[in-house]
Amino acid sequence: MNLLEIKNNLVKLSYEESENPILGRFIVLAGSNKSYVAQFVNLKSDTANHFAIGKLIFTFTSDGVVDNYDGSIPNMNAEISSLPLDELLHLLPIETPIKIGNLAQSDNMLSLDVSIFERNLTVFTQKDIHQKTFISNCIKQLFQMKEKSVIIDTDNIYDDYEKIKLGVDYKLPLNSEMIDYLFEYELEGVEASTKAVIQDIFYAVQQYINSLDFKFLPIDNFVNVVTNQYKELQMPELALLKNKLLKYRDANIFANTKDEVLALKEKLEAKNCVILDLKDVEDSLQKEIISIVHNTLNSIDKYIYYFVPLNDNNSDKKLLKQIINHNHIFTTIFVNSSYKYAQELKKHAQNIIVFNPENTNNEFVEFGTFINKLNTNECIVCGKLTQDVPFIVLMSDIETDLTLDDVLGDKYQFIPAADNTQMVKIDDYGNQIPVDFSVEELEQTPPLEPITTVEPSTAEPKIQDTEEIVEIEDIQEQEEPEIEKIEEETTEEFSDNIIKPVANILDDEQDISEDNIEIDEPEIAEPDLQSEELTEADLDFIDETQPISEGEEIVEGEILTDDNYEEEQPPVVPIYSPDDNSDNDKSALYNQGDTVTHQRYGRGVIEKIIKYGNKTLCSITFENVGRRLLDPSISDLTKLD
Repeated sequence: MNLLEIKNNLVKLSYEESENPILGRFIVLAGSNKSYVAQFVNLKSDTANHFAIGKLIFTFTSDGVVDNYDGSIPNMNAEISSLPLDELLHLLPIETPIKIGNLAQSDNMLSLDVSIFERNLTVFTQKDIHQKTFISNCIKQLFQMKEKSVIIDTDNIYDDYEKIKLGVDYKLPLNSEMIDYLFEYELEGVEASTKAVIQDIFYAVQQYINSLDFKFLPIDNFVNVVTNQYKELQMPELALLKNKLLKYRDANIFANTKDEVLALKEKLEAKNCVILDLKDVEDSLQKEIISIVHNTLNSIDKYIYYFVPLNDNNSDKKLLKQIINHNHIFTTIFVNSSYKYAQELKKHAQNIIVFNPENTNNEFVEFGTFINKLNTNECIVCGKLTQDVPFIVLMSDIETDLTLDDVLGDKYQFIPAADNTQMVKIDDYGNQIPVDFSVEELEQTPPLEPITTVEPSTAEPKIQDTEEIVEIEDIQEQEEPEIEKIEEETTEEFSDNIIKPVANILDDEQDISEDNIEIDEPEIAEPDLQSEELTEADLDFIDETQPISEGEEIVEGEILTDDNYEEEQPPVVPIYSPDDNSDNDKSALYNQGDTVTHQRYGRGVIEKIIKYGNKTLCSITFENVGRRLLDPSISDLTKLD
């Protein structure tokens, strides 16, 4: 190849036909003091010549220091060579890898850090097969990591697998938001004067609902309210509304009891991977269900990966505001490239995946000729975790140790035992067939639900994590009870407490932006004992067992109770083995008040140094995720000067 011209961050080269450059591949332009990495973004030829256009993306020195392109230009005499893909992939920041797919025309697998899901990953695709393939690849790997996934299926793309269905497995709470929904969609065409009277009735009902502890009204009660108002006012519209409410009741859409409201949470907690079937649900009601599911997941003490397809009719700006930038529920959004809020989603997504749109438009001009050159199952992956370098990836099924039947079915289940955790297979007759796994394979296999023959209270917590800071003493005969935390589901509180009937519909003319979307950042729920940090309850327990220094106070945690629930007990705190001699030399480098960084959690301040057994732990408040307790001897902490 010969360097012909350099203009801004683009280089023009000529090449021989035998050199056969590939769109999206990389070359090195090496100089005496500084070298450059460029990516082919366009290829063209005429009858006599072949040309390639490369975009400069990285610079690196003779010492091997790599940085983003700094605006300088290579020497025209620079030596040109091809850059192997595996060398470039080593530059990507990966702590916990998750496979995305093979790079086009290559055997190299593109793997990115699992944090790709944590900041509004948006997938632009028109085809269900692309959505299914990507989600299937992701949930199998997340399952192996013992992470929880929830999938919204609006097009029956998972028709071969068990799903939970509205009206069969769960019902919706008739809360203030659902009153708004009924007012908007069931009173269309009603005259303004009549609608105003009904609005007052709905408003009074909402005031009553918001005064209740559980914040929902049984559907039968609401039918009675409308019936009584019809008898008093003799409005035909109220009679029609009553008939519509009866249809909702007969279809089992709305709940009549508290247990029916809690059924959704129970179903979502039942497995590590759950699919909700919304195919036969109206788009407008899909929007409400997606929101209710999100609120329900927010009450579960675990990081959750939420996969949601959206369209113009089953979403609005309020829903987008709710599900983006959430520290506890990581939502991956699937939309068409012509989705009405596509540009807003691109602005908020730190990483995007783009399949070839059916209609060429200006939505993805930054990818230039890449978009037009994509084959049927190819996509562009680009964002923060690719260093803003677009990679062309072939989206196909990734081979893993698990199948979709394993992840979405009940084929494999864990049996809690006193000494270890045993994997079994359940045959068609309900019999348990032990599965012979090596220790290494067992550690890599995600946890599944206990079989029904084992009491949940006998389950023994198991910790397996790369940055594990505690160890559990082997239990030979006696089993420690596992305390299940049960919280009362609550609805989201709004600033004015009482919502007027159409308050949940934002003005469609308003653009989503950093200024006008106030992203709620709820406090992150306590992770279970499988994460690298202890829970808040464990922190309080540790504090209570330490000598109290002068001026230091201990605040007791409040225990939530409910009429129909058992009183919550303090969580089981892991015990250190007496012969544990962990290396804590690194902990001496840190002091209270030090500012540190962590590759996953970001920047934080050490609030307290805690001596626990023969461990030295740092209680750190991170700017983005709140309080964490880490062992500095094994955690990836860096002290800032």
